[in-house]
Amino acid sequence: MPSPGENFPTGRDEGIQVLRRAAAALDEIAAEPGRLRLVDLGDRLGLAKSTARRLLVGLVEVGLASVDAQGRFSLGDRLLGFGNSDAARVSAIFRPTIERVARATDGETVDLSVLRGGRMWFVDQIESSHRLRAVSAIGVRFPLESTANGKAALAALDDGDAEAAISRLGREAADRLRAEVAEIRRTGVAFDRDQHTPGISAAAIARRAAGDTVVAISVPAPTDRFLEKEDRIVAALRAAADSPVWTR
Repeated sequence: MPSPGENFPTGRDEGIQVLRRAAAALDEIAAEPGRLRLVDLGDRLGLAKSTARRLLVGLVEVGLASVDAQGRFSLGDRLLGFGNSDAARVSAIFRPTIERVARATDGETVDLSVLRGGRMWFVDQIESSHRLRAVSAIGVRFPLESTANGKAALAALDDGDAEAAISRLGREAADRLRAEVAEIRRTGVAFDRDQHTPGISAAAIARRAAGDTVVAISVPAPTDRFLEKEDRIVAALRAAADSPVWTR
């Protein structure tokens, strides 16, 4: 018999653990929709194959995930429905602003994203008119630590929330990111120089808007052209930062 002082998982604890695993699985699926199989998700989540299978079967059954004939997972229609109205609202509010940024940068791609589940969720985009361009699919989620919009979002968070996200990284990477976030807070603009995707660089701003949501505007471009137009891109983003769409 266990002694009275021993602690064992309760039903509530087990339920929270399942929810955390489900949220982590959905974050991975959202980051690479239509690419990950059961074995990939099990490896990334550190779960036994049988546990991962039960988790993914449950997510599919309730409509939060879907799986194709090749066994690759995407977000389910039910989950997409939860986010579509919010995404549409943010996109409608910010569309004139990102259109101005696109014009000011001579037709570069302009991305609009929001912070969701520890990643940046792309909700709108103006695609570049240049033949060589940087384009990311709407609905894809990108990491915080290696993208301009993600780092800008970290800088827009309160100290405690930003530190919680940064501290998940290794010590050296976390120290570098802390220094970078401090610089972003000073200058107002974040950069990704060939960090997330080789050959692509980007600049971004992020603020609070639309119900205290962290929203980011970013301008990615092939690195050679980005360097040529960096001052122009930064000026366009600084002008966007003065738009009344932000709450703070």
